[in-house]
Amino acid sequence: MPTTIETAGYRHIKEVSLNFVRSMKLGPEVGIYRKEASEGESLYGSYHGAHVLDMFNELQKLPREVLDQWAAYFQRKQADDGHFTNKPADLQVTHAIDDMEPYWHCSRGCCWALRILGGRPLKPFRFMEPLLDAKALYRWVKGYDWSNSWAAGNQVLAAATVLLAMRDWFGLSEVDEILEQGMYPALEELIDPKTGYWGTHLGADLPNGLFGTIHVTPIYFAQGWPLRFLDRNVDSTIACQLADGSYWPGGSDCPDFDGAYMMANLAELTTYRREDLDRAARKYLQHALMHEDPQGCGWLLHRRGSTPDQWRPRPHFIWRDGSRKVDIELRDDDPSRTHIMLGSWFYPLSIAVIAHMLGDTGYEGPWNLNRMSMHQCNVWK
Repeated sequence: MPTTIETAGYRHIKEVSLNFVRSMKLGPEVGIYRKEASEGESLYGSYHGAHVLDMFNELQKLPREVLDQWAAYFQRKQADDGHFTNKPADLQVTHAIDDMEPYWHCSRGCCWALRILGGRPLKPFRFMEPLLDAKALYRWVKGYDWSNSWAAGNQVLAAATVLLAMRDWFGLSEVDEILEQGMYPALEELIDPKTGYWGTHLGADLPNGLFGTIHVTPIYFAQGWPLRFLDRNVDSTIACQLADGSYWPGGSDCPDFDGAYMMANLAELTTYRREDLDRAARKYLQHALMHEDPQGCGWLLHRRGSTPDQWRPRPHFIWRDGSRKVDIELRDDDPSRTHIMLGSWFYPLSIAVIAHMLGDTGYEGPWNLNRMSMHQCNVWK
């Protein structure tokens, strides 16, 4: 079905998702949202809320001055040296590149939000100057502990995001060459030929390798780099899926999206085990729909009918100033926490990519996936 046509399924997913975004809005000021019902104003609530609206073509209905006000919310988070921070005390602090670990994720998110809002940073990314040398960038990528591919991939994707922002917003045309000569060879040395994943030959288990790999592959798609070991990647991605179609016990927005993203992109790149991939994708779609809130307001952290004894706490990575070793904090196993804004982006987004892959799900529609928000960057766009 042409993507300009809204199926009934698409309209339903849109309504459920937008209901939750509306419920998280705080006050009359543009762009102020909660991340979840128990919290107050949240940078990530605003960032994810903007992505949900954009995905369903709702941002495009807002006047330019409203989008500019929303973009200004993220522009105010930019420090003098160019990094983004959610801590007001850090706005006047200059960071060496080795001190950037706690700030990569926020910088990445603010860049993606500004992309979809049609804004741009007000200050150049001066903190990135050490990585504008290809050899230094190569050493920096290789310097992570890739036995935790999930954590390392997150940081590398953030750095790629900022480098592409420097190219597009500040005219650094040499960025493509720096990435090609620095980041690309480093990543090529870190991929495991036996799994098609990053870091599994260095100690990462298969699911951790998947969750790292989906942070690396958008860089490849954005830059047009060839993705190798596709057949092994297909084998690994199918092997990571659980019996209920999920990619995490009890379901979890990030891992579940990661599996869907990899399946949909692999289906574009290879015909290997296509029938098995299609079956896995249909099983995943049924699982994702089990995260829909019964009252039609957003997407649940854990699938309907599951109980806490079936859940597994998901790791969140805590980076410290001056350290490239990550600490792990386990979250999302509190039964009182039922919804977060991220789920209302990632579950619809995963349904969008699976609908594209299969073409007959009843959820096809005019999904708007902005490729420069790189979780939405895929090989077909």
